[in-house]
Order: sequence, then structure tokens, then C-alpha cells
Amino acid sequence: MIILALDGLELGMVRKFRCRNLMQLEHGQTDISEFKLPRTVVLWASFLSGRNLEEEIPVETQWGFRLRPEETFFRFFGSYVALDVPAFSLKDANHAEERRLLKAYFDDEAEVEDYDAVVWRNHEENKKDFFEALGRFDLVMGYFDLADAIGHLSFGIPRKMETVYDELERLAGEVSSSTDDHLLVISDHGMKAVGRYGDHTRNGFYSANWRVGLSLPRITDFHDLIGGVAVGDESSQNKPRSGRA
Repeated sequence: MIILALDGLELGMVRKFRCRNLMQLEHGQTDISEFKLPRTVVLWASFLSGRNLEEEIPVETQWGFRLRPEETFFRFFGSYVALDVPAFSLKDANHAEERRLLKAYFDDEAEVEDYDAVVWRNHEENKKDFFEALGRFDLVMGYFDLADAIGHLSFGIPRKMETVYDELERLAGEVSSSTDDHLLVISDHGMKAVGRYGDHTRNGFYSANWRVGLSLPRITDFHDLIGGVAVGDESSQNKPRSGRA
């Protein structure tokens, strides 16, 4: 199984830019209204564990929070790799640099181009690691924060966001054309424009290359679905449709 964890992916933008590889056979929104705040670490931790962990993750120390494998759906798989996944295997130095430059921008100590360059550099690093892992594990989960990170400073700039969504569309297309495995695309939350900037919304995005029959699922609902794929449960193990573009 393959999971593309795309932070901040917004359904409206996926449709606006006609990202068919991201839509796959079945796609829609997720409902995260049960959370008081749509925090990245909380949402990914809840996705991994299948339960709402908002009360267990303080804002002040959230980036250091880590789940153990046995607390997540990784335990269902004989082998797995989780690349740069918040609440589990986050590349702390890379994301600390992004957060530093984001603050520096608002303090008039850095340009948006400085921030964007680091975000894209980290994206390319994760993409390289991700494709090197494909085919070597029962589950490969790769995390990419490109839409969220660029979106925070530029969601209201269509040209820049089209470049971001074109890149994620190519990423999904390259994955789907290289495997017949189950492919789940999932985001933690969506985004909305606030002037040129972007803010989190209370709906995320999901898509699958097999029929899962979901309708506005909670982000915690995917835990058992993924477990079903791992153990070969027939209701979760319908043959994926090839996403070859």
C-alpha cells in the first residue's frame, strides 16, 4: 500500500486545476469539525492512530510529539517506511528551518523567496526518498507539505498555487503509473485565501484508486480501512484501478 500524505491539499484547488491523478477513482472531503483547531500535528497523529488526540498534544510542545509504531496502523504491516511524517518521523531540522523563515518573513527579516526556496528544497528531498522506497516495503507513506507551506504565504496567488498543484499532480501520476498497489491520497486539512495568504479550513481531502465507499469521513476513519488492506479484508481489498495517465 502507498499513502501520499499531502499537507493542506484543498479539494477546490484540485478540481480547479483539473488534477485527475490526485482525484483517482474516488475522492472527496474529510470532516475535521470535531477538532477545536485544525493543527497539523494533531490531525496526522489522529490519522495514524485512529483516534482524536487533540487533548493529548499541547500546543507548546506539539512538534516534538511522537507516536510509537504499535499506536498506529503501521503495526498491521510486515514492513513499512514513514517518510517525514508528523507525529512519527518528522524531519525536525527541515521543518524548523521552514518555521524560522516563516516567522522571519513576518518580522521583515526574510523575503518570501527565501522561504519558498527552502520549502521546495525539502520537497525535492522527500520526493527522492519516497521514490527510492517504493516497491521495497508493504506500506510506504510519504509526507509532503508543499501545498500547505507555500500556501501559507501565497494561497491567494493563483499562479504560484497552480505551480504547486501541477507538481503534486505529477507526483501522484508518477506513483500511480509505477504500481498497481492500493494508493491513498490524504490531507490533514484544506486551505482558504486570506488576502494573499492562506489559512487552515475544517475539511481535508482524500482519494483512493479503489472503491472505498466513503462519504465525508472523519480523518480517524481511515485507520481501520488501512488495516483492512493490510490483512486482506475483502471490503477494503477491492482491486485498485490503474491510475496510469
